[in-house]
Amino acid sequence: MSKPYAAPPKLNRERRFPDNMQAAHALTLKAKRGARGNRTGKGYALPAFNVTTYQGIDSAFTAYETLGSSGLLAFSNSALKHFGSGDPLLGLEQVSAYVERKAARSSVQVATHLDHGDYIGESGRKVVQGAVHLLTSVMADNSTDHAAKQPTPLEDNIGYTREVVNMAHPVGVSVEGELGVLAGEEDEDTKSDFSTYTRPEDLAQFLKETGVLMLAPTIGTMHGPNKGKPGHKVKLNIPLAHELLKVANSINDEIIFVAHGASTRYEEVVSYAVDQLGKLGSGNGEMIQAWKDFVGTDWDQIQGLIGAGFCKINTDTENRQTFLAALLGAVTKNAAKIDIRWYDNQMWNAVTASYIKKLIMAGNHGIWHEPKIDVDKFVFDLNNT
Repeated sequence: MSKPYAAPPKLNRERRFPDNMQAAHALTLKAKRGARGNRTGKGYALPAFNVTTYQGIDSAFTAYETLGSSGLLAFSNSALKHFGSGDPLLGLEQVSAYVERKAARSSVQVATHLDHGDYIGESGRKVVQGAVHLLTSVMADNSTDHAAKQPTPLEDNIGYTREVVNMAHPVGVSVEGELGVLAGEEDEDTKSDFSTYTRPEDLAQFLKETGVLMLAPTIGTMHGPNKGKPGHKVKLNIPLAHELLKVANSINDEIIFVAHGASTRYEEVVSYAVDQLGKLGSGNGEMIQAWKDFVGTDWDQIQGLIGAGFCKINTDTENRQTFLAALLGAVTKNAAKIDIRWYDNQMWNAVTASYIKKLIMAGNHGIWHEPKIDVDKFVFDLNNT
């Protein structure tokens, strides 16, 4: 039996963020409710784009503003180190200021989010504390003891996560927790060799004692480009997702589920990259096979999660693959063009198109204004980006 606990602090909904910025929970709750302007209809999801460069931020804003979408920009610890030349706190300061300036001129509402904030280690704790002051949402990922390579005991996970909630909720910053362990490697700072499913009985205790309004349960998704065996379809535990949703809704129907490791393998990107590698020479057989072996989570599985309350869908791998495929294409088009801007535009136009594709797939369009394109006629084609 769990020990008595004080009620966790509620999220301060009166907090005013910089222009056109909101807490991630506010935007994802609109998605769960199906809110579009003054209308309410079918629920949708917010793809959380993990961005690692300023061009990536620009591309995301272009996609959001093209479609009138709610925006969610996620930053991992390794991405913040990249922005800050090795110093994640410096990166946090720089990237938050950049997004604020972009948002102030935007036609949509966006949220910024610390992905996989680790409050167990001292260095991770400092980044989480900094993110509470500079972003609009943080993840308190205390589900795994990476040093011991084992799941964190439930009571410890609750305790660390509750510390973040106590710090963040009073200042209006929403908190995402994680319960269970997700396998795979997202980057050098986020990886695990094992996984565990979230147990409904643990979920109830975790939600009540931490007060988080956003939660990443584990139901079979996986980080990285290889989410299963080549040629085999990834199968998520959708029945478990619905069972977990019933538990969460019985506690608070404003709780949002988050799907990590939910990138899709785009066949058009894989075939384009394979074609470009073939043009670059006959010695690329191993790399061609690596592209063919990539395994993502098919969209029908992700749609099943959206129907089970998963309104934040993390995407990273699919956008990295699009970037690399476009780079290969730029080299085959003109490997002697001495103009960095041209190559830059080739790659980021492609990533922007992949962002638009995922936003349309998730139903996240026409939220703040009507789309500037016909979403039913949009075609994602790397030959024309």
